[in-house]
Amino acid sequence: MQLPSTRLDPADFVGELDGRRTGIFRIANGTGLSVAISNAGARLVQIQAPDRHGRPDDVVLGSRSLAGILEDPPSLGAFVAPYAGRIGGAAFTLGGRSYRLAANDGRHCLHGGPRGTCHRVFEVVHHGPDEIALSIRLPAQETGFPESLDLSLNYRLDETDSLVITHEARCDGLPTPASFTSHAYFNLNLSGGTIDDHRLLVPAVESLALTRRGVAAGERLAVGDTLTDLRQPRRLGDLGPVDAAFVCKPEPDSEEHLCARLSCEATGRVLETWSTEPVLVVYTGDGLGPPHGPRMGICLEPQQYPNAPNCPAFPLNLVTPTRPYRATTRYRFLVS
Repeated sequence: MQLPSTRLDPADFVGELDGRRTGIFRIANGTGLSVAISNAGARLVQIQAPDRHGRPDDVVLGSRSLAGILEDPPSLGAFVAPYAGRIGGAAFTLGGRSYRLAANDGRHCLHGGPRGTCHRVFEVVHHGPDEIALSIRLPAQETGFPESLDLSLNYRLDETDSLVITHEARCDGLPTPASFTSHAYFNLNLSGGTIDDHRLLVPAVESLALTRRGVAAGERLAVGDTLTDLRQPRRLGDLGPVDAAFVCKPEPDSEEHLCARLSCEATGRVLETWSTEPVLVVYTGDGLGPPHGPRMGICLEPQQYPNAPNCPAFPLNLVTPTRPYRATTRYRFLVS
């Protein structure tokens, strides 16, 4: 089990990856909330949030150096693109043409494959006291998707003690499926052990059927018919392993909606996840290995429908020259 450390040495993150220089960049809002981001994968390396007594401490799993980033699971803390989750069989057909992706999770493509953003270094466009803007180009010839994407990403801390993540992706040619998410692992009492004593609310009435390998099968289920009905707060330790996709709202729109509410009685910290995205994936980190360990963090990942290119019943989010992909996710920190 990795215990939190509040001190990060920026020099430990300086290096080169994918032929580009790496570093970390801190933002803060003046009320005790601060975030450290590495441009390697646009990772959330550290979030410090106050407890009920006003004492800030780490609330996400993070690497302590560039070497640690390279040793950790590729998606840990990273911003995931061009497609979050698994695309079944690492292939899909669109517009009468078949596309073959790189398989990096058995026979499936997970989180955009080995040339997705988890493995790339972003350009820092702007860094201010409370926000950072980054950008990256995802070439189609490397990802296997129909067209290259130009992604602009912004992390900002606001007056509501929220970390607001906004993105915009554009392309110049063929319509291209896209689904992005933040893959942070949250623990509101990181120095106290696992997430088992946290309580989670997800006000969704439907979830998605998944295969044993976690691939969306194209069917929606009423949460009352599943083992992960979270419409009332439930203690995570009573649930066992969770790797589920919830439908937060049936029809896409640009309004933020509450996706989840995570709370920890020991610290008084509360985390609300709001997003414009239609689906929330919840993962309790049971497969995490050293240096972190199983169930040391929970992922709350707003995104588009997983495996939608292979599921005709799901809405498919396509980026076109006239339709960019814009979305906002807000992680709001409260105390009780």
